[in-house]
Amino acid sequence: MRASVGVQIVDVLPSHEYAAAHIRGAVHIPLRRIIRDAPASLDRTRPVVVYCRDCLCDLSARAAAQLEVLGFTDIRHYFRGKADWIVHGLPTDPPVPLSERMRALPYFINNLAPGLRSFWIRRSDRVRVGEFMRDDLLRLGPEDSVPPASPDSPTPRAVVLTPEGVLLGAIEQSESAPRALAAMNPAAQTIRPDMTPRLAAKLMASNPYLIVTTAMGKYLGRYLAAQAQ
Repeated sequence: MRASVGVQIVDVLPSHEYAAAHIRGAVHIPLRRIIRDAPASLDRTRPVVVYCRDCLCDLSARAAAQLEVLGFTDIRHYFRGKADWIVHGLPTDPPVPLSERMRALPYFINNLAPGLRSFWIRRSDRVRVGEFMRDDLLRLGPEDSVPPASPDSPTPRAVVLTPEGVLLGAIEQSESAPRALAAMNPAAQTIRPDMTPRLAAKLMASNPYLIVTTAMGKYLGRYLAAQAQ
């Protein structure tokens, strides 16, 4: 992918990652603000390209799904993400130093040959998040009404999905609105099923729950932290 006239490039990473380096010409709309800000910030008549970190990061796939719900029709997903752009030496703002390009190299290699990572995971026989996952959350569409919370509901109590199963957001205990799209947390923290409980524990230090998804944002279940301990 190359930046071109007419294409709207959107970086959906957190603010500190956008500030560190982003594709030249990209606007910043983090995933948590797509629903709120995209209608006013982007032109529905022009193509939109969304990107995040690399091919293991699901933020851009989820952002693309949210944009589709908002009525955008020409959406493209730069699956290999910022790591691919940086390693190829393409223009960024601010310019990326050599140290940052080297840091992106492992992500770039995985982008090119994801089978190598899968092979290593199988050979290492490491414990995986997918072993502590349960698909027991209520599934809602974006236009569905949100049922009342009950004291014994899990956290989150529901997920909001596209017809293809891509995660749009999560309904938390405190949220209530007549429409799931308005009630959901659009940037719920996710993790891949082949990642480690050690990484999950690190993420849960700043998140009350983890949702397990594929790299393309498809919902698989919720992570059961208590069982992994």
